[in-house]
Amino acid sequence: MSNPEIIDGARTAIRIRRRYPHPIDRVWRALTEADSLRTWFPTEVSITAEVGAVVSYGSAGEGRVEVADAPTRLAFTWGDDLLDFELVADGDATELVLTHHFDDRAGAASFATGWEQCLAAVADVLADRRPAEVADRGEARHEELVTHFALDRPVIDRTETGWRVLFERQLICEAGVAWDLFFGGSPAPAVGEEFRPFAAPAAVLGTVTECEPPAQFSFTTAATEPGDVVRLTLGQGTGHGARLILEVTGTDEAEIEAAVDQWGAGAIGHVVREAARLGAVS
Repeated sequence: MSNPEIIDGARTAIRIRRRYPHPIDRVWRALTEADSLRTWFPTEVSITAEVGAVVSYGSAGEGRVEVADAPTRLAFTWGDDLLDFELVADGDATELVLTHHFDDRAGAASFATGWEQCLAAVADVLADRRPAEVADRGEARHEELVTHFALDRPVIDRTETGWRVLFERQLICEAGVAWDLFFGGSPAPAVGEEFRPFAAPAAVLGTVTECEPPAQFSFTTAATEPGDVVRLTLGQGTGHGARLILEVTGTDEAEIEAAVDQWGAGAIGHVVREAARLGAVS
């Protein structure tokens, strides 16, 4: 099984390739017929394979068929996203190429993990067998793809007045769990209090300027810490869990590398590792 690709352009896309040992017409039917769709598609959906036809997602809204060229290509929208299925005959087998176009780059690993599970279910449909029960939401695979797509790397911006290090991570746990992991299970300090790391309570990271559990936390850093201000935001992400955004701003160029290490591999890495451990235990 090949890994998905990530494609960066005006919009982000992921591309997944699968080869099925079935004729192209059979694979096309699996992608378009109602009985098959309800077995493998990730939500309720109704599709008529005609350009301009409305795609119904039940309570999740509507889309539109953009391309319908049986039995080689079907493309339709889902909200602002575009799903493009291409089929290529290879003797008695078929190569399927799914390209999913979207704007939420940080969600790429989550989308890819979900589609891999869906395309595995397509294989079961084609083989006339009941799709295997999915034991989990693919949390371990999600983290593999985060690394594969380099989504764990920050964006670093420089301006005339300083710099900004920005991490945006899709998590595999909810915001409340991530909040507790960030603070080591202890209550978060209140505005005006010192922020001390739970693993080294004798150290002072800075002074709290904002604390709204489990959504917002910020502090001005102590003189010994990299950067000037650190801000954590936990909000709604994809179906895998919350979205974590951590921003560090500063003026001393020499502190950037330390800020990346302390808050990327350090704080965020701890949250991600512990969330994965909790997921494996549950």
